[in-house]
Amino acid sequence: MVLEETVRSIVPVGARFLVAAVTFGLLNFPAWAASEKPLGVILTAENARLDNAKATIGADVFSGDALVTEDRGSVRVTVGSSQVYLLADSSGMLMPNQDRVQARVDIGTMGFSSTAPAQLEVRTPLAVIRGADGNPIFGQVTVLSAYRVRISAFKGTLRVADNNGGERTIAAGETYEASEPDPNPHPSDNPPPKGVTGAGVNWSHVLDVAIPAAAAGVLSCALWSESGSNMGCWN
Repeated sequence: MVLEETVRSIVPVGARFLVAAVTFGLLNFPAWAASEKPLGVILTAENARLDNAKATIGADVFSGDALVTEDRGSVRVTVGSSQVYLLADSSGMLMPNQDRVQARVDIGTMGFSSTAPAQLEVRTPLAVIRGADGNPIFGQVTVLSAYRVRISAFKGTLRVADNNGGERTIAAGETYEASEPDPNPHPSDNPPPKGVTGAGVNWSHVLDVAIPAAAAGVLSCALWSESGSNMGCWN
């Protein structure tokens, strides 16, 4: 009889504890979800997607949201006092990184502009790009493959830190390529530019990319001029 009464008294206590725990979790879940703030807002979009939906002007961009542009597409996002854009056939996303926002580009071309470079960095498969000082920057990155990245500085000086710990700066008007050996090279792949040899990430000022880089820069400036801000390369 004593054992039966003891069992009956334990069950209600355990049930009440379970209900309280679940209720507490449900009450706090919306508060946690609502605390996440968007990292950016879409300014312009054409033939572009935000995750699985069509990218539209004014849409919020949250951490980890996939930004994808299709053929002849583009999308431009404001990130605080900075902006990033993707040209056609590109993909990337925004992620928080301590006290700054990291714009990651996986495929294609990403441009970036900032009046507060300390608040923005760009991650590529081979390196991380930041402003070299506190002056405004305007640059562009093209991921040619998982082992080749082209970096152009249109305004301001960029500091590039590769995955092996090496660093270099790129002054305004310069274009450089970073590359590392492809562990599975294919005969049909384009060979790396002359002067880029050895293990790890190597750097070379590549003259044969000057013309396409300049053309990309003109297009970038055209995209930037739509905002009327003073962050473009014409200002």
